[in-house]
Amino acid sequence: MAAPVPSVPPVLIGQLTDTHVLSDDETTDRDVDNNARLTLAVESMVSESPTLDAVLVTGDLTDTSHPHAFETLVGALDAFLVPVLVLPGNHDTRAETRRAFPDMGWIDADHLSWVHEIRGVRLIGLDSTRPRHHGAEFDGDRAEFLSSVLGERHDGPTILAMHHPPFATGIDWMDRAGFIGLDRFADVLAAHPGTVDTIVCGHLHRPISSVVAGVPVQVGLAPVQHVALDLDADAGPAVIHDPIGYQIHLVAAPDRTVGATTAHGVGRVVTHTRYIGTGETPFVPSWAADHDPTAPF
Repeated sequence: MAAPVPSVPPVLIGQLTDTHVLSDDETTDRDVDNNARLTLAVESMVSESPTLDAVLVTGDLTDTSHPHAFETLVGALDAFLVPVLVLPGNHDTRAETRRAFPDMGWIDADHLSWVHEIRGVRLIGLDSTRPRHHGAEFDGDRAEFLSSVLGERHDGPTILAMHHPPFATGIDWMDRAGFIGLDRFADVLAAHPGTVDTIVCGHLHRPISSVVAGVPVQVGLAPVQHVALDLDADAGPAVIHDPIGYQIHLVAAPDRTVGATTAHGVGRVVTHTRYIGTGETPFVPSWAADHDPTAPF
């Protein structure tokens, strides 16, 4: 009889995106209190059970890259007692992002990319920003960086984080800013098949899923206003007050080597969405008292 396999808890990675923090000196026409909503999201993430192992913040950290806005952001993120990994978005300058987060372990390059490992899970932060533009860019320097990292042996799961989605979403007024080097990006992924388990990003302020070069991509929802869903090519800019929240990426523990799911490399990263500020709390339905736990829902 085989020895029992010890139960190894999964790695839980929380993802915030598009927080658009403002300084006290700034005003906004966003119709919502971005800073208060960040506080609400942080409070919810801190209270998650089991506790998160790390938190990703995938860009548009601030609304105007004002130094005082970054100070407010850093103060809010200090509530986390786990590693916080950030990336710039098109609203953030690289200089202010680097100044506010000097201990991120940025690589030695103009772009603010990084690599970290959390309990055997490799997290790659890829700076997709194109300075002074809203759109994305994946140039030769970033291709060299990503190719080099993906070429290194890593036996555990890999999550690639970036700000801009590496695909056209169908929301034309947002897609119009473009993604320079998108084919190059797909080529790098295709050259390292099976290396990246999932890509997580932001920018659209609403949850969207796709696949690029065989890799699942998940766009996170923002704690501020969302881009309205309108797939008409002639639609103009519009936002909507959809429920806000964040994502939790549940990653199968790297040393959990048995079981049909992980043995075949399937389902190593599962993304859940936590809605907050809705006023709703979980409850036990009336039918659950006599429910057979082995029966389908």
